[in-house]
Amino acid sequence: GTGVLNATGTVYDTRFLALIDAVSRQAERYLNRVIYPHTDTLFFDGPGGTTIFVPDLLSVTSVVEDDNLDGTFDSTWSATDYLLYPRNAAPTSSWGRPYTQLVVNPSSDGTQDEWTKGRNNFRIIGTWGYWNVTSTSTLTSSGSLGGSGTTTMTLSGTAAASDLKMGHTIRVDSEWMTITATSGTSLTVTRAVNGSPAGTHAAASTILIIQYPAPLVDAVIIQAGRIWQRRNSGFATQIGIPETGQVTVFQGGLDSDVRDLLSSYRRFPLGGLGI
Repeated sequence: GTGVLNATGTVYDTRFLALIDAVSRQAERYLNRVIYPHTDTLFFDGPGGTTIFVPDLLSVTSVVEDDNLDGTFDSTWSATDYLLYPRNAAPTSSWGRPYTQLVVNPSSDGTQDEWTKGRNNFRIIGTWGYWNVTSTSTLTSSGSLGGSGTTTMTLSGTAAASDLKMGHTIRVDSEWMTITATSGTSLTVTRAVNGSPAGTHAAASTILIIQYPAPLVDAVIIQAGRIWQRRNSGFATQIGIPETGQVTVFQGGLDSDVRDLLSSYRRFPLGGLGI
């Protein structure tokens, strides 16, 4: 049969997709932030005062305090007890950015007037990531989609939409899925990714495609493409230029122009805050 080293056509698709995913995580480590939207429960030390700094935040589901430090989170903050900052972050807009702070609302009628100083005394459930921007697919599902055991989605129309590709993350209702293969009017998907719950979805459900900042997409594709090409060379860290006699040596890690594309999105860790 066809071996890995001499395969052609689409044989490499799954392997290259895995490489892109690995490079995406490498880029996020360089950026000190997670780009993709994900639902998670995070715990924080109360800093005292009116402001608590958090990793990139898109929306809040709940804020609960352990108000007597007994290990039980029993005091729920209402949505009017805090404000999300920066106020004009707009993380669901293509020009936006994430929230990074929760600030006590001075107009709140609640009893929560500070982020009480303590260890591991705040629990925040929310959607985290750099932004949550989507586009709407040209097609919808043609039939209902069952629970997490169902991994094939049939689309409306006569052929798979040109805007739905292998590797895309999509959202149907509140569930995120990753497309692992396409064939005609069928998508094969991994269900309930990024911490989202697996649900049932009615026929004609809208399919939203998760979007990412173009410079970040370009950086990941460039880095993954160069790594992929270097596999063919016995001198994988060097490129020679016959016309000039120059030899370019790659030091490992992200290429310099990839770092340039990523640099404006880099977040420097805040010491002592664990973010």
